[in-house]
Amino acid sequence: MENWRLCDPDYTTFEPRTVQEAILKFRRMQKKGLDPWRYPETFVECARKLPPAEVDKFETWIVNPQGEDPNALTLEEFRALPAYQPPDSQDDEKSLPEPKEPEAPTAHL
Repeated sequence: MENWRLCDPDYTTFEPRTVQEAILKFRRMQKKGLDPWRYPETFVECARKLPPAEVDKFETWIVNPQGEDPNALTLEEFRALPAYQPPDSQDDEKSLPEPKEPEAPTAHL
């Protein structure tokens, strides 16, 4: 490991040189409380020194951090699906059970 400070899980003052380091830096900054509205500029900051191939990997990770799902439909399969037809719509209020009337209190002697 060239940069031994990376062993510290709170260390973020480094320039990522690989996609692994870029992801590490972004996740550490998130843990420190990075506001979501700052994500785009943080992605740029993390990718600034990456070679083009590593930037491509980082962009792929940004879009889909968990990776591709082997069971996911392809675009062609999705387009071949029949169009969604909602069931015959009924008034939702009519399908709900009627509220019960409160029972009158009984007198106890």
